[in-house]
Amino acid sequence: MKTLAISITCSLSTLLFTSAAPAQQEPIRLTFDMHVDPAPNNLPMPAKIGLYEERTDNMAWVLDQTEPLNIPISFLSTGWYMEFLQGAGAAAPGAVVLRRLYDSGGQIGSHTHSEYRAGPFDWPDVVGANPPLSDCRRSWQDNVDWVNNGILAAYTGSPPAALSEINNCKGAHLPKTEADYHTLMMEFGITVREPGPEEDYYGTFGHHIWHPFRPSTANYMAEDLSAPFVQVTAGPVIGEVGVHHGTNQDMSAGAIKNQLLQLYFNWRHADRSAAPQKTWTWGWGSHAHNFDPGSISREALLEVLPWIETHLRGRVEATGSTALVYDTHQGVAAAYETWEAAHPGTSSFSFDSLTQDWNEYPFLRPVAEEMLAMAVEADLSLGAGINAFSHSDGTDAAVSLWTDGSNVTVDLSAYLGSAVRVVGLETGTLYAVNNPAAVELGNEPLFVTERGASCGSSASYCTAMPNSTGLYATIGRTGSTSVAANDLVLTAAEAVPSQFGIFFYGAGSAALPFGNGYRCVDLPIQRLAVISTDAVGNASYALDNTAPPTASGQITPGTEWYFQFWFRDPPAGGSYYNLTDGLRVPFCP
Repeated sequence: MKTLAISITCSLSTLLFTSAAPAQQEPIRLTFDMHVDPAPNNLPMPAKIGLYEERTDNMAWVLDQTEPLNIPISFLSTGWYMEFLQGAGAAAPGAVVLRRLYDSGGQIGSHTHSEYRAGPFDWPDVVGANPPLSDCRRSWQDNVDWVNNGILAAYTGSPPAALSEINNCKGAHLPKTEADYHTLMMEFGITVREPGPEEDYYGTFGHHIWHPFRPSTANYMAEDLSAPFVQVTAGPVIGEVGVHHGTNQDMSAGAIKNQLLQLYFNWRHADRSAAPQKTWTWGWGSHAHNFDPGSISREALLEVLPWIETHLRGRVEATGSTALVYDTHQGVAAAYETWEAAHPGTSSFSFDSLTQDWNEYPFLRPVAEEMLAMAVEADLSLGAGINAFSHSDGTDAAVSLWTDGSNVTVDLSAYLGSAVRVVGLETGTLYAVNNPAAVELGNEPLFVTERGASCGSSASYCTAMPNSTGLYATIGRTGSTSVAANDLVLTAAEAVPSQFGIFFYGAGSAALPFGNGYRCVDLPIQRLAVISTDAVGNASYALDNTAPPTASGQITPGTEWYFQFWFRDPPAGGSYYNLTDGLRVPFCP
């Protein structure tokens, strides 16, 4: 591993920026989405009134936290809530909260599921899982109209701007097809879409999209510069961990901090490296009902807001750029449109393949891979000018750190075990291993992690079937699982003598009937060179991890791969081939 040796032994300072580039990037625009979901229509009127009052009280509590910090809220409402607001009058708490939301720099938009207004305070759902466009249009119209009515009621008929300007952000569960959604956005003249569908990106790369874009009708995560609206991007409900929009996502306080650091590292690198300018954004979602007293969303908000104030908001880089500001969905869209006008025909973001293709990936791969599934557990104090945070994935600990000053050596042995990897988050360079007491730190953010640092044991798994010799062929190994040592030799025993065979491997396990045996490696697989078994049915192959069969088969520290041996077996009949059992191999530095 000559490349690794060079990376470890060369001076860190020669690999990092020695001078700052001119300011290139506008600030990260962080959004706080809060919307009101529909009320169950079968509730009696007193229960609906109680629900309306609870939602109002929760929104007032949120404003009590955000107003002192001048944080704008992107508020979107369903029609039923606004109908109750209108009925209560301009002096009632609902109207007061709405004015506080908007007058403090926030926005007001429309959010719908599948409800329409059948009569006073009567909001049933349209019929069917995939209703016709006409029913979707009615749902949109009723909700947009009643959001407008609520705005008029709160401002006693004199809103601070045209209703079409205020109510210009939409989130909806209908229609189900993206083409119909585009049709309604164009019909209603709404130019900003609430975050939501693009959350699917998290399921592929472990974080959300960090650039707004215009989505395609064929793929709502692919770009179409002619689309009539801007898709703003964010995560789901603050504080919650679980499935949202069909994707399991972690929005706990620690995970939000982790993703904010991931975003910051990407933005910082772009800002310092004179990368093409982009609009950067992220945020979290919430429903008014999420902020009931004692809720996980309340707890997370109270933890996250001061952390952002301390570490990111208003932070000024050496380039002179401001790292992060708060904004609304409409503000993000306006910033994107300004960028778009200055960069006509330029792509902001597009996820065309819908697969984990690192060649298509527009962000820093080391940040995605090293910080995957991590959560920030604590801020660390390591000295003046050093920014540092401890992370954990529940099993392994890590520390992210960087400095804007001169190179310095830091001791992390109090926070990490003796087996660690020191990885540059911009270059992906493995700078050192197993020395947490003397980490050389410069301008490039580092991730010092226990994950993948220890050489775990390989293990057999899956099932072999008897071959024509009556024996069960087995796979094993000699040498180590160290990527740096690069001395692993795959072995097979008790296969059919003097027959061609192939060792192969993949990133996942399986147990599927295949030939006269079982395929123990999930697709796609990496095929190694064709070899032959010897006179007693044994075979071996020296694995060279510097020359994988394809780029997707690159073995790196901290990854786990599954190996198997396929061999011809003409005397057996059937499929005329068989396989060994499987071998799971975790690789370390």
